[in-house]
Amino acid sequence: MPTAIANSTTVASSLRKMDKLRQFLNVYWLRPENAFWMTLRSETLAQCAMESPTLDVCCGDGLFSFLHSGGALDPSFDVFSAAGQLDDVTNAHADMFDVASDEYKPRIATQPSQSIEMGIDLKTVLLAKARALSFYQQLKQHDANEPMPFSDDSFQHVYCNAAYWINNIDLFLRELKRITKPGGRIVLQVKLACMQGYTLGSFGDQLGERFLEIIGRGRLDTWPTLADRSSWEQRFSQAGLSVEEASPFITRTHAQIWDIGLRPIAPMLVKMANGLEPASRASIKKDWVDLFCELLAPLCTPQFDLFAGPSEPAEIQYLLRPTP
Repeated sequence: MPTAIANSTTVASSLRKMDKLRQFLNVYWLRPENAFWMTLRSETLAQCAMESPTLDVCCGDGLFSFLHSGGALDPSFDVFSAAGQLDDVTNAHADMFDVASDEYKPRIATQPSQSIEMGIDLKTVLLAKARALSFYQQLKQHDANEPMPFSDDSFQHVYCNAAYWINNIDLFLRELKRITKPGGRIVLQVKLACMQGYTLGSFGDQLGERFLEIIGRGRLDTWPTLADRSSWEQRFSQAGLSVEEASPFITRTHAQIWDIGLRPIAPMLVKMANGLEPASRASIKKDWVDLFCELLAPLCTPQFDLFAGPSEPAEIQYLLRPTP
């Protein structure tokens, strides 16, 4: 490839990535560590073109898949304007997004060119939010620990970024194989067990239990099926799935930055932001997003790592095919 063309391609790729980071920051501005993680997730997922019919497993509120697929939301919208249970987040481990609110009104600036045929999730509140995007052709409430409510060979493309949340992982993987068409593919983005070593959880003696409780809020308890790479791949094999590609995209540096981020003070930030006059909130948010776009841009490459020597990735994307 001529140098000029290569440079032009690199610049275009960088601009596209920056735009994606900005889109995620606009939605998750008070948790910027989540925005750069989602940007990395999306950049890696872009290696696997979506083929119809598609199933989005554990789709949640649908915002990740919506933005990944090229959708855009008006900067006036973000997930925090309708957050709730803020007084219970730190001590009771409440989910500030698992609430129904009339304030949740995503203003769509650009609709993705391609919709997703089916999304499933356990939480009906999140499905209601996903429905507001008019992005999924169908949405269904379902516990992924149970057999899938679909017939054999239903989908050409299955995506999930939450497999490590699922207790009944072996059944889950067998079900993914069953509902995927011959020649279809399954894309799973999974956390590895080394993620636990990339948090401050191993420094309890020095930091104290209360410190770890404040920053952790029971996260690891909700990841029952974390495993090392060889164990994940053994699970896939036992479920009748072959690994076509494995793409690490979260390093230990990414994980350690994300480990704390703004998580401890997020409830207070949300209260402050939501107490502002709309014009002040919008102005502060714009400056905030501009700043974090600059700060986080260098992190948004899968190889970014400030430590010397090799290490296991914290998250990896697997492209899987059902074996005959």
